[in-house]
Amino acid sequence: MRRCFMCVAFAGCIAFSIASGCDDDNNFNHNPPAGQGAIIVDNNTFNDIRVFIDGIEQTLTREDHSRAYDTAPGLRRVVLDETGGDRAWGGDVDVLEGRNTILDVITIPGNQLEYDVAVYFE
Repeated sequence: MRRCFMCVAFAGCIAFSIASGCDDDNNFNHNPPAGQGAIIVDNNTFNDIRVFIDGIEQTLTREDHSRAYDTAPGLRRVVLDETGGDRAWGGDVDVLEGRNTILDVITIPGNQLEYDVAVYFE
């Protein structure tokens, strides 16, 4: 009987973890190197995203993960391109020395061409 209770409790914990998501606190523990800032792409979609900063392709950001890109402070042109799909986003973002510029990326149901991106600083 005790083993059955443990299995049910474990299954409940797994279900809660999946339902609540892995990145709900949006607290990124990335510290940019001295003299730099970072762009963090927080990919909350079901597809990988190709990332371009100032026209140069970076390592992609996997679905439902985030990735930090260290760069010099200043105005940066960022393009996000859905792998295997048509969604994209482009915009200029400020990179502040010693800070993270977060690009919080989601998809909007019914819009197959654009990402919805919120930009904020941490």
